Amino acid sequence: MSLALAFSGTASSALAADEGSALENMLVRDSKVELQLRTYFFDKLNPAPKNPNQAWALGGWLGYESGWLGDVLSFGLTGYTSQPLWAPADAPGSNLLTATQGGYSVLGLAYGALKLFDQTLTGGRFEVNQPEVNLFDNRMTPQTFQGGALTGKLVGVDYFAGYLSDVKQRNATTFISMAQAAGAPSDVSSGMWLVGFRGEPVKDLILRLSSYHVPDVLNSTYADAAWTTAVADGMKLRLGAQTIYQRSTGSNALGVFSVGYGGVKADLTSGGLTATLGYNQTGRNSSLRSPYSSWAGYTSMLIQDFYSAGQKAFLFGAAYDFKAAGAPGLMLAGNIATGFDAINPSTGAAVANSTEYDIDLNYRFSDKSWPKWAQPLWLRMRAGVLVPAGGGARTENYRIILNYPFELK
Repeated sequence: MSLALAFSGTASSALAADEGSALENMLVRDSKVELQLRTYFFDKLNPAPKNPNQAWALGGWLGYESGWLGDVLSFGLTGYTSQPLWAPADAPGSNLLTATQGGYSVLGLAYGALKLFDQTLTGGRFEVNQPEVNLFDNRMTPQTFQGGALTGKLVGVDYFAGYLSDVKQRNATTFISMAQAAGAPSDVSSGMWLVGFRGEPVKDLILRLSSYHVPDVLNSTYADAAWTTAVADGMKLRLGAQTIYQRSTGSNALGVFSVGYGGVKADLTSGGLTATLGYNQTGRNSSLRSPYSSWAGYTSMLIQDFYSAGQKAFLFGAAYDFKAAGAPGLMLAGNIATGFDAINPSTGAAVANSTEYDIDLNYRFSDKSWPKWAQPLWLRMRAGVLVPAGGGARTENYRIILNYPFELK
């Protein structure tokens, strides 16, 4: 009897120790703590009489991600902040800071995840990375979403299926409904149903499909294909095509509209040099909308995206990776987009043609010749000039971004 009790007590202690060890591993040993520091200078010079949009900010985020408990449960938390270093009161609108040029801090990620049969169910505040719904991470802090989503892979296809009730926009401290983020009146508070798929049916051919529905506001469906092939020794060609269809829905909180879009693009790479040629065209019934991400189209530029009603646009670009010239980490890219035939969809009146010139210089300190502490650094300098046809006043945008990500644990 005493032997049985002793054995039972020993087994219970061992089980409790195992459970404690598993929980400790989840919270400590297998967890990650990441710090992302970012400083961002933004200067946009608008045609008179508009004021410029100017700011320089410092901030970033601190995130904790647990390990998996029994390979089934995990959670994560991330706080974001952006604080002004230089913020002229008469030049708001950079989206680096609040609308009044103030700093902000927010708990943007707070989620739990359940994994079963390699499929993951996530709920709370989390990241989404679909073509038309994503982090929009081109200012100080990304946007995040609130809701629930199921993700994984089935029959070789990566999928996302979820309901998103709210979004924290890039420089916001609160979450608002997906309807309001699209511009709907305050009495419309619809969330979003979103699905997305990505697959590679044959080698080097990637297909994507994503569609969202915000009741009483809009539907949008996006699809693209990209195929890469060798065309000569050391030379590769990448061909892409994409299409978007959007329309109002339900009570038409944004008005009645429907519009289609199509684009094609070719990238030819040889050594460190890539040349790009693209074309896209938007239907005449309406301009496209991109309320939940940077625009997914090929002519997404620094200042203008060239998706107005009826607009056609050509893209010419070149990029060079200086690794081929013995300078790893350095990359220079330039793009020219020219748009024409845009109209006002309400009146049919012509809108002035325009051309944008962008340059993008990146340097990543990742080469082993740099000290280990410096290797995560990434410096990016961007400039864009939008020039209307006929000699109108131009718009200029200059940005300098320094990122320093590293793992604290």
